[in-house]
Amino acid sequence: MENAVASDQPLYEQIKSAIDRRIETEEWPPNFQVPSEQDLASEFGASRLTVRRALRELQTDGVLLRVQGRGTFVIGPRMQCAVFNLADISEEIASSGAAHSCRVLQHSILGKDGLGRNMLQLGAEDTIFHTRLLHLEDGSPIQLEDRYVNAAEAPTYIEQDFSKMSPHSWLLRETTVTTVDNTIRAIRVDEEIRQHLRIDASQPCLLLDRSTWRDGIPVTRSRFIYPGDRYRMRSSHEARTNRIVTIPATAGTGR
Repeated sequence: MENAVASDQPLYEQIKSAIDRRIETEEWPPNFQVPSEQDLASEFGASRLTVRRALRELQTDGVLLRVQGRGTFVIGPRMQCAVFNLADISEEIASSGAAHSCRVLQHSILGKDGLGRNMLQLGAEDTIFHTRLLHLEDGSPIQLEDRYVNAAEAPTYIEQDFSKMSPHSWLLRETTVTTVDNTIRAIRVDEEIRQHLRIDASQPCLLLDRSTWRDGIPVTRSRFIYPGDRYRMRSSHEARTNRIVTIPATAGTGR
């Protein structure tokens, strides 16, 4: 079955994970109409009842919306929250007195049909770099980072060793950014990500989705996934003036 994530998972869970992945990579963008139950049943080699259960649970999770007489659609843009002055994860961990380490899981040029090419909304001939890093705090996974980079804006990015330095600090020095957009939401992750973060299926995660541009040209798209019980993020503002008082995001395992 395409995009199956774990052979020992129930089939409806595998279908949910496959659909989630398509939504997260924007293969199925907001407001996309989901194929019919019959079409999905044929694609995944499942019964319509199994597909219906997967779709119903995704509706309950707030991922899909069923409109009577029209079909099922991917939920549109969620409420967004502005986040200011988010520090590099290595700096956050160091500031808490812990030791940061990083494992490079992937560092490559994304193929023409590579999963995630839609992230930067560039042309089919544009080169995109993709890096996946696992950041650890005192040996415990704290962040899974997927970063997509417009090669035209950072041509030597692919030559860097990000086990010794962070993409955040390198890009800050080597690129020019005029616009930053941050969105935060809770998500359910697939088996591969759960294994990287050492969490079970019941644990929610926090997703920070960040896009940067230079005068309208995409520079990066970064997705940072945190185990829900190991990361805290705070901000505050004065209610009468709406003046934002920034409090840096806080990493920590709750020690």
